[in-house]
Amino acid sequence: MIATLVALAFATQAGRLMLDQRRVDLLQFEVRLPQTLTPAERTRAVAIFTADTRTIRACPDAARIAARYKQDRIFSGTLTSRPNVAYAALPAPLRAELTKVPTGHATRPFGSGRELRVLIACSALKLPRRPASQGMI
Repeated sequence: MIATLVALAFATQAGRLMLDQRRVDLLQFEVRLPQTLTPAERTRAVAIFTADTRTIRACPDAARIAARYKQDRIFSGTLTSRPNVAYAALPAPLRAELTKVPTGHATRPFGSGRELRVLIACSALKLPRRPASQGMI
């Protein structure tokens, strides 16, 4: 009985370690909202960003939206590529949010009152590659 419980505990721990090793390529799309916005303007800005990011179906879509924002001077913002991010290193709410959207789609906007962000998983979750063992069959 005890041996079975110990084996189950090790199996559960091994499963967690495998999950903790998953990696993902992320793109962070962030816009900054001026402090001078009225509450109505802030609500409209959030609605625009939310609607635009809902159209993202692949990481290059975010770059096109960011370029349009820059050209039209709607928002100032940044696109930050974060390759090979440890999934376990992400805060739990972001991990939960990423599981709700397909690869290439943006999460719901999050952030403070001054900036809004979305994350886009540019790759599916994957385990890191292990080097091939030499001399092993």
